[in-house]
Amino acid sequence: MKKSGLASHVHHDKLFEYCHDYDERVRYIKESKPENEQKLRLKLFQLIPASQLPGLDSTEWDAYVKAGDAYGKTWDAYGKARDACGKARDACGKARDACGKTWDVYLKAGDAYFKARDIYRKERDAYFKKYAKELEALHSKLCPDCPWDGKTIFTD
Repeated sequence: MKKSGLASHVHHDKLFEYCHDYDERVRYIKESKPENEQKLRLKLFQLIPASQLPGLDSTEWDAYVKAGDAYGKTWDAYGKARDACGKARDACGKARDACGKTWDVYLKAGDAYFKARDIYRKERDAYFKKYAKELEALHSKLCPDCPWDGKTIFTD
């Protein structure tokens, strides 16, 4: 469960402010703030015990807590969206690089394919031209009732 509430020195430039997740803030200070600032920040940063807060039964306090919770939730969502965006940007960059490399391979493969296809067609045509009579005789033998007319089997 998140520890939240009014805290002192959540940030260096505010005496008190609402803290939506105490442990997350401590972790952030340890991971992201300059090492020479961490000890003091952690010493001064603390949740204020509810028993010491004035006006806990006021509508102002209630509205402040609700706004703080909503702010915390939007901050969490923003952080998740930021992380997802960063991951997507990294993936996009990697994909773009991979796409460029595979595009080059694709173009080379296409060139090789078209050259091989042209050679194949040339050799196929030469073979069929040279052995046309033998192939027709073989076809007649293997397929005696075939409707092939030299262009199609669909002669109807």
